[in-house]
Parts: sequence; C-alpha cells; structure tokens
Amino acid sequence: MLRFLLGSCRHFSLCAESPVPARLPGLARLQHSATGPEEADSPPHGPLQGIKVLDLGQVVAGNFCGAALAYFGADVIKVEPPGAGDALRSLRTADTSGTSLWWRSYGRNRRCITVDMRQEEGRQIIKQLANKVDVLVENFRPGVMEKWNLGPKDLKPELVFARISGYGQTGPKAQLAGYASVCEGYGGFRHLNGFADRPPVRPNMSLGDTLAGLHAAFGIVMALLHRQRHNNEAPGQVVDAAISESMFNMMEGCIPEYAYTAHDRPPSGSTISGVVPSATLQSKDGKYLIIGGNGDSVYSRLMAAVGRPDMSSANPLYATNTHRCQRADEIYKVIGDWVASHTHEEVLEAMAEARVPSGPILSTADIYREEQYRQRHMFETAAPPGGGEEFTLPAMLPVLTGTPGRTKWAGPDLGHHTEEVLKEQLKLDDAAIVKLQQQKVI
Repeated sequence: MLRFLLGSCRHFSLCAESPVPARLPGLARLQHSATGPEEADSPPHGPLQGIKVLDLGQVVAGNFCGAALAYFGADVIKVEPPGAGDALRSLRTADTSGTSLWWRSYGRNRRCITVDMRQEEGRQIIKQLANKVDVLVENFRPGVMEKWNLGPKDLKPELVFARISGYGQTGPKAQLAGYASVCEGYGGFRHLNGFADRPPVRPNMSLGDTLAGLHAAFGIVMALLHRQRHNNEAPGQVVDAAISESMFNMMEGCIPEYAYTAHDRPPSGSTISGVVPSATLQSKDGKYLIIGGNGDSVYSRLMAAVGRPDMSSANPLYATNTHRCQRADEIYKVIGDWVASHTHEEVLEAMAEARVPSGPILSTADIYREEQYRQRHMFETAAPPGGGEEFTLPAMLPVLTGTPGRTKWAGPDLGHHTEEVLKEQLKLDDAAIVKLQQQKVI
C-alpha cells in the first residue's frame, strides 16, 4: 500500500525538557571557508568590508538582513529602543541570561546601540548616523520614517535605503500590518503548501520574514554595485522588499500557467504537481524519505531499481514526464509499495546505487550530528562581545571561496556598543553621553 506523508498532529513545547546535545568536536570560532575553518583572529575577508550600514530593522526580517550583511563583512550598527530592545530578544528559547538564542544567532556581528526614536533627540542621532553610512535598513510600517523626517528624501541622496514591509511601500494594502504568517498566505505559498482536503499548512518557521530579509540584502548589494560602477557618484535608491512579494517570487510557473491556461495550481500534499515521480514515502520501518526520479534517464533507473524495468521511459506509456503525469497513480503505487517493503536504509542504498536522487528527512537533531554539515563547517561557535558563554550558531550562506563570511561574535547584550559608536561616529564626549542617558534618549 502506498504510504505518503499525511501530516502530523504532534505539538512541541518550547519549555519541555529535553537532553542537551553534546557539543560537537572540532567546532571553533570560524571563518566560513570551503577549504576549512580559519581562526577568528585571521584577517577578515568578507566581500562587504568597508560598507557601513545603519540597521533599524526589527524582529525577523530586518534582523536577518542585517545579520547577513554583517556576516559578510559590513560594519552594521543595529539600533534598538532602550529598555526592552528588539522583540527578537525575547522570542522562543532563552539562554541563562534570559536572552533569546534566536537573537544570539540573528544579532551576530553587529554593533548594538540603543536610541529612543520616539524622542526628537533620538531622531537627530539617527539622522546624523544615517548621513555617515552607505546603507539604511528599516521595516517600520510605510510612512513612519517620513513622519519622523527620516525618509529617503530627508537623508543624503547617495544613501541606499532598504525598506521591508508586508505589502510594499505603495498600493492599497501598503499601510496594513504584515506579519509573515499573513503574508505567506497573501503571496500564494499557503495555498500551495498542504493537502487539498485540509486547512493550509504553516511550516514551523517564519519563512516569509527570512525570505524578505534575503531579498532586501540582495537588493542592497545590487544597489551598491550600481553605485560602484558609476564611480560612487550615482544617487542612492530605495530597495523595496515586501514579505508577500518575496513569497510571490517563489511561485515558479504558477502565474504564466494560470494566465495561459486558467489552471490554478492546487496544493499537492507530499508530491509536486506536474512532475512525476517526486514524493515523500514511508519505508518498512516507519521512516519517511524523499525520492525524486523525474528525469527520463533517472526515472528509468528508478523503475529498474524497484523491479519494474518494463515501466521505464523506453515504454511509450511512460516515455516523457507528460506521459508519466497521466499515469501518476499507477507509478506512485508501484514505487510506494516497493519502498514500504524495504527499510529506510535499504531504500536509500538502492537509490544511491541506481544514482536516483533520494534522501532522509532530517530533524534539527539529525542535522546537528550529520557529517556532511560538519565537514562543510555549517556550525560555528561564538560568545557575545562582552564575553560569557559561547553559543553554537549556523553558518550563513552561501560559501565564498575567496572572501568568506564568518561569525565574529554572537548577538550582543542590549546597548553593548552605544558609547563606542556615539563617540566614534558622532564624536560625543562623556558628558554628552551621560546627558542623553539621563534624558533616556539612549
């Protein structure tokens, strides 16, 4: 019997006790190089060295963008409100100090200062800093920065001004609040993700936020490249990254398919529409795995491996993907029955021998111990710049062979760099800083 992945009703508590995994051997404070780790005191090689960024981003999307730029060498000044700081600091699992481990990852490499932007004195500090950097990142609701006289027209013309929002800076929905959970639905992703007879499924991560941060970072680098190609004399530009449109950008051929044929691609469970065979299957020992045998030659090798060479692409009934889509139920039953009669390990070994793409579905615990990830140096350790315990953080991608990124420090404590940055960038003396502290501006 064909056994596809039909979903899970399991729920996990963030507060539930679970064994703490042993620290992996060989982890170090690394530079992320394809050829191997380099110690953190080696010369920096990030391609964004010399680029200065003022990061007003918040929670997930803005923080991912800022972290990515800082990981690859930019000097990123992260601004937070005094007191509570960025909301990400208190989300999900915390370390012994009460600070989110998520923040320790996404806050990495940035210099963190506190400024109350609700006060005029705070906004003046932001304006002065903005006029000393190459890039500004923000993800306030559209119009807020203009209300504070901190919009693109209020700052130096060469500034690259990156804006992340739910629906973009223009259009009838621009002013609406835009969390990833909502925008993933509006961008089409939630319609496709799941099963036709059940409610749309949310993956257990803020995918839309992270993709928006990635799109913003990509836009920033393109804008900087444009400026560089014009001898740094070209005016800056606005990078307008919307969470909903970042999801929309992942929609493959859905739009041309609908515009041309009026076919509205539906959710397809553990398979993918129009590509056969590609599915999640369950083995004899109850484990799930994925097999993708959708190229003509790959498909033929797959069918030979499951004992049905008569169903290869040499048979006119299965000659092309179009033919196979017409006989999808038959094909999936044959493959599914074969997988269900073998163990997980047996299936993966047979697929590897036949050169058919296949693989397990790894949990975080699996990934943490996986040799492939370890040899690719996907785990880095670092402490906050103020010292204290070290944290294991995922490397940020992609891997660059000549100018790799690296984790220099984990997400700092709130306001760790405030005095340093204000003295360095704005030349404020101790008396001026004390006055700002007394006024609760910083």
